[in-house]
Amino acid sequence: MKAIVFNVESGEIKQSLDFNTLDEIHHLKTAFEDVIPIEGAWENHYVSDGVLLEFPARPSPHHEWDWTTKTWLPNLDAARESQRQAWNAWRDRELIAGYTHNGHVFHSDDRFMAELQLILKGYERGFLTGTSAIRTRDNCTLQMTHAEIESLLLLIGLHRQAIYQQSWVGKDALAGLTTLEDIVAGGPPS
Repeated sequence: MKAIVFNVESGEIKQSLDFNTLDEIHHLKTAFEDVIPIEGAWENHYVSDGVLLEFPARPSPHHEWDWTTKTWLPNLDAARESQRQAWNAWRDRELIAGYTHNGHVFHSDDRFMAELQLILKGYERGFLTGTSAIRTRDNCTLQMTHAEIESLLLLIGLHRQAIYQQSWVGKDALAGLTTLEDIVAGGPPS
């Protein structure tokens, strides 16, 4: 036979145990904890008025069980943090998603920008003249001049800055939202 030990005030189950007779478990009762025999599963349950009850369905991942009211309550701080992380993930994806310029999609990650900066430094110091080979995301090679590379680097930088700015605005807006529905709706673009 099985029994559970639970907190009398909250109904939270503290442990389960095996027993042979009811006399074996009566000594476990205290002013704060009680024991009841059970049949079947007890996980995902709580006790109310001495009756084992199953938790109702959790409305969202941003709800936490409140032992006092025995209901799921929204955790706005956890929802805000989840949305901040979603904004960060969106920003990181967008930063490397590429940048379209003159009908070509170029890399837009830090490595590509550093490569462009290195090429420009080569032009500035006189090591490079004419055009340089630049690879697009779809592995096409383009011959580009110093001015074209400089323009491309600037445009990718501005594109990345716009992504950061959109992320900052979205994350900052979360602080002023006061309902779970608004916070969930305040996530990044899909």
